Amino acid sequence: MTSRLRRFLSFSSVPLLLSCGGAAVPDSAALVSGAQELATGTPAGNGVVLFLNDYSTTLPVLDTQVPLNLQAAQALMDWREGPDGVLHTGDDRRFVSIEQVDAVPYVGPAALAALEAYARGTGRVELPVDGWVGTFQGVTFNVAEARRALAVANTQGAGALQATYGMSATAANAVVAARPFFHILKLGRLPGVDGVSLQNLKTATQQAAQGEPCTGATTCQPSLFCEGIPNDNSSPYGRCISGASIPGDGASCSLFVPCGAGLTCHGLASGATEGWCRPAWMAGEFTAWSDLALQGNTTPVVTGQPVVGLATVPEDITVELDLVHNNPSRLVLTLEDPGGETALLWDGPNEGTPPKRIPVTRGIPRDGTINGLWKLHIVNPSGTGNGRLREWTLKLTSRWD
Repeated sequence: MTSRLRRFLSFSSVPLLLSCGGAAVPDSAALVSGAQELATGTPAGNGVVLFLNDYSTTLPVLDTQVPLNLQAAQALMDWREGPDGVLHTGDDRRFVSIEQVDAVPYVGPAALAALEAYARGTGRVELPVDGWVGTFQGVTFNVAEARRALAVANTQGAGALQATYGMSATAANAVVAARPFFHILKLGRLPGVDGVSLQNLKTATQQAAQGEPCTGATTCQPSLFCEGIPNDNSSPYGRCISGASIPGDGASCSLFVPCGAGLTCHGLASGATEGWCRPAWMAGEFTAWSDLALQGNTTPVVTGQPVVGLATVPEDITVELDLVHNNPSRLVLTLEDPGGETALLWDGPNEGTPPKRIPVTRGIPRDGTINGLWKLHIVNPSGTGNGRLREWTLKLTSRWD
């Protein structure tokens, strides 16, 4: 990976300010990883590569819609066309990594930023419902907010857009004339739609449906409540949850006797043969796209992942790793919950190569905090070998304390 790409990786990320927890990882030594989105294999990286490989991505699209500097746009097209300079021939090339994109002449941090913004705004990046899509006219939208705004923009008449959603007459008429909208980028860049119009639309559609992100009690639809906002400020979001009872809640379950609709079976991931049914929203999966270098030294590294929208304490805890290393049996991995409790996830020198999936059955108590910043600590006591943690996923179930 080139040095300029490394400098760029923090463009779209909200840095995570992590303390390092246990004494085994001193603050001065920790290398803290945020969600380095624009890297090969991450959702944003995949979105940019897919966009550049799409035959509908032409020079005018790159030059005027993204928009890129004309030299960068032309250089990207030249690379795609291959030596003969013509698309749809046998020597056409396709991008397979962000490093290849970064190596094209005239493509630097500004071009990479523009490509990522365009990929996000046009829906080419796979994101959670509270994932950041983009900022348009100074107004920021996550996935759920963008969906609600587009639902209104695609269905309401000009009069309703003005009276109910606070748009100016100019903006409302422009929206009606330009629809349908299939991505937020088109709405956000529409002539006549300014920051005031977008903010009014976002505010008027802030009440979220069940399962969508919320920031407080008034941001959920009636009969729903906002659950699971972390107390450590690692995320501003919880999830809108229904308090209605679900038939079968609390019943026993197993691999062969599943729970009913709207429920999930807790306990099986921890090795039990018989578990218990709880509302489906009490289970969650959270992925950190860390792209974290594991250098051949003894320096500890830490990467974090916020957890939101669950009940109060954990039941099942499972970690899945996408880790490439030339001497993985040297690694010691520790998981830390938001309350500072830790579990020795894997002791490579004594347990060998870590598996891709590790159920956490030791260390972290089941009466601790679940919503908040979870941290994965990695240390190589021998300093032998190097590699990369590309991503890691927390699969959790929860209950009321």
